[in-house]
Amino acid sequence: MTKKTIHLGISMAGAISAGAYTAGVMDYLLEAFENWQKAKDLQQEGKLSGIPKHNIMIDILSGASAGGMTAALTAAAIHTNFDHVALTDVVNNTDRLAKNPLYHSWVDLTEENHRDMMNQMLSIDDIENDKQGNPDKEVRSVFNSGFIKTIAERHINNMIKDKDIQRPYFAADLEIFATLTNLRGIPFEVSFGSPSYARVHRMTRHFDIAHFKLGFEQEYKKDGRIPLHFNDAEGLNKDLLVQSAMATGGFPIGLEPRIIKRLGKYIKENKYLNLGNRPDLHTVNPIDEFMTLNVDGGTINNDPFELTQEMLDERMNVSLSGGRKIKASEFESVVLMIDPFPNHSDLPDTNYRPLRAFKFIISQILSAMLGELRMKEEVLKSAYGNEDYTKFLIIPSRSGANKETENYIACGSLGGFGGFFNKDFRKHDFLLGRRNCQQFLKKHFSAPVDANNPILAYGYEGIEDQYKVWVNQRDYFPLLPDIRVKQDEISGSYSIVFVEDFEETGIKFPEIKLSYLLGLQGDLENRISSLISNITNGEAPEREKNENDIVKRLRKKPWYDKLLATTLYQPLTGLLLWFAKKKVKGILARKFIDIVVADMDKNGLLVNDKK
Repeated sequence: MTKKTIHLGISMAGAISAGAYTAGVMDYLLEAFENWQKAKDLQQEGKLSGIPKHNIMIDILSGASAGGMTAALTAAAIHTNFDHVALTDVVNNTDRLAKNPLYHSWVDLTEENHRDMMNQMLSIDDIENDKQGNPDKEVRSVFNSGFIKTIAERHINNMIKDKDIQRPYFAADLEIFATLTNLRGIPFEVSFGSPSYARVHRMTRHFDIAHFKLGFEQEYKKDGRIPLHFNDAEGLNKDLLVQSAMATGGFPIGLEPRIIKRLGKYIKENKYLNLGNRPDLHTVNPIDEFMTLNVDGGTINNDPFELTQEMLDERMNVSLSGGRKIKASEFESVVLMIDPFPNHSDLPDTNYRPLRAFKFIISQILSAMLGELRMKEEVLKSAYGNEDYTKFLIIPSRSGANKETENYIACGSLGGFGGFFNKDFRKHDFLLGRRNCQQFLKKHFSAPVDANNPILAYGYEGIEDQYKVWVNQRDYFPLLPDIRVKQDEISGSYSIVFVEDFEETGIKFPEIKLSYLLGLQGDLENRISSLISNITNGEAPEREKNENDIVKRLRKKPWYDKLLATTLYQPLTGLLLWFAKKKVKGILARKFIDIVVADMDKNGLLVNDKK
């Protein structure tokens, strides 16, 4: 029997504010799927012909950090209809923009006419005025992160499935997962020795995933996939998806860490969180709620494509069919990775110079730890080559643009935080994501015609010449035909239109004024002052005091020292701290602005209006 379906997993890398680019890619990808499905439905009704018959089934949406947030937002968004974004919509600022959940979440964010994102992120409300969420005035992050919760709740908690919506290109049991860096960790116990000589070795794993599957509670298969649905206002585990979306995006130190509460069984029974698929090694109680504190999933795994591939293989039972098929002539599944920040770093310098001074060592240690955590050993071992048609990548590109730069995206400045400084940066990257996806579908998401892949041969039977694309001296079939349906106004008949190529020249590279950045000085000083004043707030869990008797006697203060501390030292220290804070906040604010100005200028984003 001829197979008719290619199975697809979409993995979205971490990106911080450049999630706007990923959102643009997903917006165009969904638009292409919708139009192809519309054409197939009309063909089924006998109103249209010449439409490729094969299918692509999206089985998995995954991601880290901004990618994980986009995966969660997309999983909610597909339960309703929404308009897709065109360049004219952005230029004219039409009402359609706010109705698109991907654009609204990543471009609009929570920005208002009188209050832009930097004004919100430098606000001290999260420290000084959040009596319910932060009664102790703890400093939890450099920036105010309240906007993340607003966005997640707005588009996930409030989503109710439109029962008229049919998206057959999404699996009914669609899986969604986001990587997490679990600061509490998942405890394990491994026994060593024999029954007569037993020893237990305990360890903690901090890699974690929040793993969901569309379905109902009664359909749970003891596999760690958290059942999820949007069928009514309450839904099922929508609040847990909100928690997970916020947690995977909690960039360390910069943005607030987040708490996730889930039943222990969703950890203990998930094979991807077990050592060697051994749930018995877990010490997590499956029936109890397991609370964790989490930061950005990208800290440990910023590109979870290999885990997406593993899950896709499991769904397709490749272990029972002789392994994954990767050649053009036989592949049946594909992982598509969207990465706004592909690693194109320079080759290592052969003239290595060891820097042993303390001031250099700390950054080298952190870099080494992150590099090792993100190392894809299995990918290197498999050494994927040109004949592997199971992996595709969309990355930022601007061919024929009006700006010559290697930094194709605007939000990539300041390590990914640049997009929060200017909405135009996010608009640009969203539109570039759509443009790059269009080019990807046309030129790259394809397989050679002469490979005779049975799924594509079935899909394009009798219409080969209409769809094949000539690339690099070879004919290719697009895996996902990018077509639109047109209806004649007079006759009412239908025809298909191939999407015309469009250049990025209409997507103007954005700029930010120097005067705006300098104007952040006041808000920065206010934020820094609050950070310094409250940095020691927050109570640690009560623990038994085990103060050493010798140390206690050594450090015992005489009565006159205590008196001086109360009457002189404490007031004097407070006065010195007040002067220091007043001086330091100005220095730090200016230093921060200097760094931002230099980076924006380096990336061609700065307009010097202070000449």
